[in-house]
Amino acid sequence: MFQLSDNTTLDNYILSKELMRLAGISPNAFRYWKDCIAIKYYKSRVVFLHKKYIHKKYIHLLQYCTNLEGYIQSAPFCRYTNLPHSHLTKSNNSKIYDLLNIKVVDGIKFVNLKKFLSSCGLDDNCTIYIEKCRYFAPLEKKIKLTNSLCLGYY
Repeated sequence: MFQLSDNTTLDNYILSKELMRLAGISPNAFRYWKDCIAIKYYKSRVVFLHKKYIHKKYIHLLQYCTNLEGYIQSAPFCRYTNLPHSHLTKSNNSKIYDLLNIKVVDGIKFVNLKKFLSSCGLDDNCTIYIEKCRYFAPLEKKIKLTNSLCLGYY
């Protein structure tokens, strides 16, 4: 089992839980597959499987799995951007919720990091953080996201 950094997107990976549900097998069945590549984020129990290393018996189910290209799990997104989890809940009426492309698969929330960065005009290598605009120094690089939140980058 490999561990991902908080800003690594899930390109070429699928949610293990979703595949196991579609296949009707145990959630831990992948552990017994030969050459299976499984990953997860730091402090997370959610497992992702590389599409090329799925057992040949279940390859046909990949077409039914959700495409996670450009997405990361919501908890790593919040750690990476310093954004409180409450902003990723629609009922909290956070203005930043509308700026993010959020997807829920089998009860697990994902945020499209690539789309968010490209909408801000930033590349994938940037280090970013989101805070209230009043906490930024005058010369810090920032992008105003909402009336009160700004994105800092370097």
